[in-house]
Amino acid sequence: MLEDLGIFKMAKAQMDWVAQRQEVLAQNIANANTPKYLPKDLKPVSFKDVLSGSTTQPVKAFTTDARHIAPEMGPDPFKAVTQRKTYESTPDGNAVILEEQMAKMGEANSSYNASAALFQKYQKMLRTALGNR
Repeated sequence: MLEDLGIFKMAKAQMDWVAQRQEVLAQNIANANTPKYLPKDLKPVSFKDVLSGSTTQPVKAFTTDARHIAPEMGPDPFKAVTQRKTYESTPDGNAVILEEQMAKMGEANSSYNASAALFQKYQKMLRTALGNR
């Protein structure tokens, strides 16, 4: 029920995007010493698309018989993109700057906390409006 409301849909999409971004940033940090590794990041989520419903998962196929070929897993709604502009790189070609990645992790944490707080505030507002405390 709550996921049908626009503000909850936006907060959930933001929290999902931030969680996925933290995974990508953690991979960047883990590969800080890997030769020729280029850091990745996620494209920002478009809340216009979230509200219009165009970011919903497509219909997935499933097997109805054990002899059927199992379908592939559906695509991830958030795509990691390799960062093309790297201002610094090591002699082995690694372009991960740990300070930059840690700053992005801090931004992601702040964004997640803001989305979670927004979600909780609107949930409390709805409970108050319905007379449930």
